[in-house]
Amino acid sequence: MRDAIARALTWALRLVLPSRGRHSAAQLNAPAASTPSPAAPLPSHVQERNKPLDGEDVEFIRPYYAAYMQNQEAERVRLRAVRQRQRELFWAATMGMDYPGVRLRGAGAPA
Repeated sequence: MRDAIARALTWALRLVLPSRGRHSAAQLNAPAASTPSPAAPLPSHVQERNKPLDGEDVEFIRPYYAAYMQNQEAERVRLRAVRQRQRELFWAATMGMDYPGVRLRGAGAPA
């Protein structure tokens, strides 16, 4: 029922208030105005903007983000080495076991 009322009101408004403006049917049926050609050729920087992008010319990752990720990876490697040294020293000091890579100096250990 609501749809029928809405259709009836739309029909009545179209009779009373004809459409006008940019989106009216008269505007759509009017011939398109021809675009004027530019008086001077476009500058090279504007022509470059209008060219399609080539995938090989565009970097996928921004340089500042790549540098950040490289620093993160270096920090990750450094922390991994620190943890490995801590693990080796723990096993050597508390358990009395030689862990590969542990080189205890002093306290009777051979140099």
